[in-house]
Amino acid sequence: MTAIQIILFLALGLAALIYMRNLRPRLVGRVAFFVVLAAGLVMVARPDWANAVAHFFGVGRGADLVTYLGLSGSALLWLATYSRQRELEEKLTELSRQLAILEAEKPNSAKK
Repeated sequence: MTAIQIILFLALGLAALIYMRNLRPRLVGRVAFFVVLAAGLVMVARPDWANAVAHFFGVGRGADLVTYLGLSGSALLWLATYSRQRELEEKLTELSRQLAILEAEKPNSAKK
């Protein structure tokens, strides 16, 4: 086992620990994370398998395939995060409006 493999195994293990401890995802998120984690561990342990999968998909090297998948995944995560943020902003705006209406003083009640 090479030094980079040891470093990558430790990094993947730390990522898994942080993910499960801090984020507490739902079942679908946990399954997806562990599938990606398992694929990462396999590609670190057997880089020749990554090359074989890359060749199957018509990509020159396994590292290129990982890069393409990583960029695509990052774009999807960014879009999902942006969509969620917009949704939360809309909910916050609606709650602020409702609170302002509930706390608004009636014109005659201020003279009492």
